[in-house]
Amino acid sequence: MAKIDRYILSQLMGPFAIFSLILIGIYWVARAIGLFDTLIGDGQSIGVFVGIITLFLPQVVAIVLPVVSFAAAIYVSNRLHSESEMVIFQAAGFTPYRLARPFLVFGLLVATLASALSHYLVPASIARLEQRQREVSQDVATRLIVGGKFVHPSQDVTFFVRKVSKDGSLVDIFLFDQRPDQRDITYTAHKAVLLKSDDNARLVMFDGLIQTFDAKNLLLTKIQFDQFVFDIGSLATGSDARPPKIRDYSTLASLFPTPKMLKDTSASAAQFRLQAFLRLEQPLQSLVYPLIAMAVLMLGNFSRFGVFRQIMGAIALVVTLSILAVPLRDVAANRSGLQWVVFIPDILGLLAVYVMLRRSAGRKTARARDIGLAVGAAT
Repeated sequence: MAKIDRYILSQLMGPFAIFSLILIGIYWVARAIGLFDTLIGDGQSIGVFVGIITLFLPQVVAIVLPVVSFAAAIYVSNRLHSESEMVIFQAAGFTPYRLARPFLVFGLLVATLASALSHYLVPASIARLEQRQREVSQDVATRLIVGGKFVHPSQDVTFFVRKVSKDGSLVDIFLFDQRPDQRDITYTAHKAVLLKSDDNARLVMFDGLIQTFDAKNLLLTKIQFDQFVFDIGSLATGSDARPPKIRDYSTLASLFPTPKMLKDTSASAAQFRLQAFLRLEQPLQSLVYPLIAMAVLMLGNFSRFGVFRQIMGAIALVVTLSILAVPLRDVAANRSGLQWVVFIPDILGLLAVYVMLRRSAGRKTARARDIGLAVGAAT
């Protein structure tokens, strides 16, 4: 790598690191505020809170990387122009294509990091986060069991235990559940025990009665039982254990979904392939955006008034490409075989970079020709 490449690349890395810390910190704190009230309000420790919020970090980094790489490229390109370094480079014979090389290397480095996040770290962190949330829900389920007190884990659920015996068994249980649509379910039992497994907590009730009232048909159903198992973890989370989701599968598996995967997730093959293509496309943004920043600013001639118009033009172009991506994702999600359209904004961005660099190179060639003609005429 030539000295000029190392110089510009080192200039890019500094702002990239600073902007990353700032944006990641802002986004991370915004996530943490909402979780803090929820977890601490449920009686969880600071350690649990820190552990869970840390699992959000890969997702936050993946979101801000394209923005940070673009901001760093804008900052460095503007500084090279304002301090006349870009003029010196061009006077030394460096073409716009040549000057774009360190920005390309920078984009490839950031895209590599984004690719690792998109394909591995983010899915792994999401899986671990959901597992940790299930573990926390078990702790919440344990705290729901308070003798002689009505507990409302959610708006539609009421839970009561008359007494908790010394051996941990529960005496005289009442559970009222209004979550099913247009049905009120009342569980009563003389005795129950709380069982914990690796992924959930269950309440095993003995010698009880289930009363279901169908408000739509005005029908009351009673069922007596000797033993009944209730997922008490769902009281704490507000939902039963979730089925598999598309994001649980790897990129390679999503490209070639099996019938079992489609059945388990109730998703279409197009939705699976869309996830895979989005994981492939997201890192490209970190490559394309810095090149756009550099190419747009190359269009501006040196001016004491700076390159404000070029900066606004680069921002407008990136925003336009981001807006264009939204309807294209909808098309890709609903039409099989068209998932590749998610790459259109990146392709258009690269084409725009090529056109702008070619135009900048043409200006430089024309300017050099005019200078040569002027010198020849003077002699």
